[in-house]
Amino acid sequence: MSIQERIRQAIKESGQTKSAIAKACGVQPSAVTQWLNGDTKAPTAERLLKLARATRVSYTWLVDGKGDMHEGPEEPRAGYSARTNELELHDTEVVEGDEPLTADEVELPCFYEVEFAAGDGRTQVVENHGHKMRFSLSKLAKRGVSPENAACATATGTSMMPTIADGSPIAIDKGTRHIIDSKIYALDHGGMLRIKRLYKMPLGRVRLVSDNSDEYPEEVHSLMGPDAPKVIGRVFWWEVFD
Repeated sequence: MSIQERIRQAIKESGQTKSAIAKACGVQPSAVTQWLNGDTKAPTAERLLKLARATRVSYTWLVDGKGDMHEGPEEPRAGYSARTNELELHDTEVVEGDEPLTADEVELPCFYEVEFAAGDGRTQVVENHGHKMRFSLSKLAKRGVSPENAACATATGTSMMPTIADGSPIAIDKGTRHIIDSKIYALDHGGMLRIKRLYKMPLGRVRLVSDNSDEYPEEVHSLMGPDAPKVIGRVFWWEVFD
């Protein structure tokens, strides 16, 4: 199925008028007519993102035809675990600044730790929509990550050295919370933002493994109960500092 066919299917199944789709995408109704008739090249990444949101379909499916058309945020992607080398992307693609977004950029919220107001030293992991990082829409699509499921954070400490350095920005796919053995995940563990490799174990337990195993021994935790680590999502990108 071509991208034009997927656009037509998404619009048709949404049950919305061309005028409504045009308004949501910031174009004239005539442009939507051209999309439906295949009389023009595919819309820009920015338009496709708006179209995916307006028709409630997966951006990844709309752009590349991968995954489910109506993929939910908590559903694992078909064939996702069979993909390889997603974690080998080490080129810089996160940008911060005040310049206007390009057609192929999206601003992602950032996770970070904050102290509770009580001032007792306890922290909680929150998603800050005020501080954002920019990320390439096309690169998200190539990795099967929907923009609405993507977020950023900053790795702290040396537990994942030499793979992920202290202070490195990371990108998280909140739509992948099911555990794929040996992959890297972001965790909210007792209010701490932790980055670890995870391995499934029987009886609802999980192994937390650090790449710097000499200084940070392996941990085993239950995934149930109030003190259990909460999987925020899979880390699919990080920047390497030398």
